[in-house]
This record gives sequence, structure tokens and C-alpha cells, in this order.
Amino acid sequence: MSDPLELLGRKALVTGGTKGIGEAVTARLREAGATVLSTARTRGGDSGAADLFVAADIATAEGCGTVADAVRSRSIGLCCR
Repeated sequence: MSDPLELLGRKALVTGGTKGIGEAVTARLREAGATVLSTARTRGGDSGAADLFVAADIATAEGCGTVADAVRSRSIGLCCR
């Protein structure tokens, strides 16, 4: 990404966003200006603001429902294009 704020105003959901590649992707998107909601089974070290993290196991229908509910109910208003 050439412009450090090229994603300003954009929103993203990163699953597995607390460790490894997911953590790196989350950090890079935030550095580029995006608001990022991350999800994982457990909260990692620096997962960002509490309102931008959802503890859920997306390998289950219940976990997917938890994430979907969080996307709809949180003020970040993620939306598909």
C-alpha cells in the first residue's frame, strides 16, 4: 500500500486476527486507516479496542452467528459491496 492512509474510512473483518498472519493483517489494515473488527477464539495480546474484537469459534454455526451479530450491532457498521 503506497498511501499510508489509503484505507481511511474503510471497514474490515479479519478472522483469526490475534495471532500470526491474521494479527499482521489486522495491524497493517489499521495502519492504513481501516477500522478493523477482528475475531478469534480468544483475545490475543493487542487486539485493539475491546469493541473491535469478538471472541468466537467460526468453525461452529453458533460462532458464526456471534460474529454476524457483532458486525450488525457494533457502531462500525461493516457492509458488503
